[in-house]
Amino acid sequence: MKHFILSVFLVLALTGCSGEERKINKAATDYGKADAQTLIESASSMTPLELEGYILGIRATEYDYIENGHKKAAELYIKGFEDYIRENSDSLANVIFK
Repeated sequence: MKHFILSVFLVLALTGCSGEERKINKAATDYGKADAQTLIESASSMTPLELEGYILGIRATEYDYIENGHKKAAELYIKGFEDYIRENSDSLANVIFK
């Protein structure tokens, strides 16, 4: 009985982590899309240096996810960003993703 209770507790703990990780991954994807939308809205008034700085900020966010132990969230953040740019601004995608 003691092992059963411990097993149930362990399963509940792992399930909780899994649910939390799903939330982080979903938020990362949404955050990537939001950053892409902001860039699309601002790109026409940016200098090439400002555009480069914005992209460096995107990579810094990716790195923050990795440093905090969320490699999958980092991948989803970049995927959300790249997919949104490609779907909504061919010209900007051609500049960024040559």
